[in-house]
Amino acid sequence: MADKATIVLFSHVSNTRSITGAEKLLLFFAQELSPYFNCILVAPQDGKLTAQARSFGISVQLLSIPLLYGMYTPYAGLEADARKFQESREYHELTDWLTSLRPAFIITSTCVHALPAMAAKSLGIPVVWKISETITDNEYTPISVGLIHRNSDEILAISQTAAACFPEEVRVEKVIQLPPSWNDKEMMIEAWSKLRGERRRELKIKPQEQLVGYISSFINKEKGLEHFVKMAVLVYAVHPSAKFVVIGSAGDKSYYDRCVRKVKLEGLYTRFKFVGYAECLPSAYCAMDVLVVPSLIREGFGMTALEGMAFGKPVVAYDSGGLREILHAAGCGDNLVPASDISALAERVNVMLAQPGLAITIGAQARERVDAVYGPAAYRSRLQGLAEMWSLRYCSAPPVREADSVVEPPAVLPELPAASPALPRSKALPSRVARKRRGKARVRRRSGRPLVLRRVARKRRKGSARRRSTAGGKRRRARRGGRRRAA
Repeated sequence: MADKATIVLFSHVSNTRSITGAEKLLLFFAQELSPYFNCILVAPQDGKLTAQARSFGISVQLLSIPLLYGMYTPYAGLEADARKFQESREYHELTDWLTSLRPAFIITSTCVHALPAMAAKSLGIPVVWKISETITDNEYTPISVGLIHRNSDEILAISQTAAACFPEEVRVEKVIQLPPSWNDKEMMIEAWSKLRGERRRELKIKPQEQLVGYISSFINKEKGLEHFVKMAVLVYAVHPSAKFVVIGSAGDKSYYDRCVRKVKLEGLYTRFKFVGYAECLPSAYCAMDVLVVPSLIREGFGMTALEGMAFGKPVVAYDSGGLREILHAAGCGDNLVPASDISALAERVNVMLAQPGLAITIGAQARERVDAVYGPAAYRSRLQGLAEMWSLRYCSAPPVREADSVVEPPAVLPELPAASPALPRSKALPSRVARKRRGKARVRRRSGRPLVLRRVARKRRKGSARRRSTAGGKRRRARRGGRRRAA
């Protein structure tokens, strides 16, 4: 490990009951970066995340760091509150720890985990800020975006949706898109048929009964369980043999209990299975015939939908945010329905249940397409380019993988179709500068050289030009001084 540069990855949470999508993404990210760097994961407490990280050989450091929730829902006093946090004991302890460790660079995960970025930036340590969510769009959004811009060297966005809040000049200068993926070893592909049979027997689902599923790490109003229940009422009226499974911990217990009461009032309790946190996700997905993702917020990506399609399941979802990107990339745009349209959600699920053969075909084709665009091979190819760029920019030596392997170039990320999310309010660049930026972007797209490496080369050329200009100026001043003395 001594020959690899040390980097630090900051997780904003480490839950003890279950592991959230953001935690899973950061853990997978750390695993995939480990061949290139000596990774240290910082978390606020021990939990499922830290236990899994240690099992993968990743070093763990526990530090209590306050979260700046206003970064996600910006307000007028956000910057003042950020300054107050910088006066806290936790902030000074974090700064002292970073000073003693002096990592090559740090990666902070989610917009609310601002203090690691601020502390590192104050010490001159490069910052990569990983954005996995969509920042709330209101009149104060530019404050949050500005704080991220000023306290980062790179912004790593999970999707076009997550990057949309940043002005064009920031996206051109420092935003890089790295969509998530999955670990094929954890998919248990060879055991899918066995897992399906075992899990369905546990849930008492007969072979002829179709199972419609819902999964969320922490169930709250924004995740749309109530919409799933109302949809189930409409689906049951058409397909009385259908059953429904809800998997996840109750993040908002009163909301969760209200949804359970609704199921009982509708007389569907015997058709529903409520399951807590699933330790074995492969068996959960394998048991389903259709997965429904009725999220009521603009998801930064929508990892549940991606996982469902990776398991070959047809996914029906609300048309918003990152969910739109994923389903269009999978060629499943027909399974998107307008957000909050419960009737349309039920209609699309009914189509899948009425034609089981079509549902299986859609699921299989979706798996092939998401594997090409978001699969492990595509992810590792993109990550290799990032690791090379970060090493050239922030470390003294280029990265060397511990195990040599051929990394195939990834499939091109699909362009988001019409009706992409509107950009939040932000100041536009002066027209001349904006045209110059767009021109540079077009040149980069035409070039075959990886974008991240071209940025490094461009910075080097600028630095060389400045040094030549400075040296020339010194020589001219010296000659003028010599002539004056001779006179």
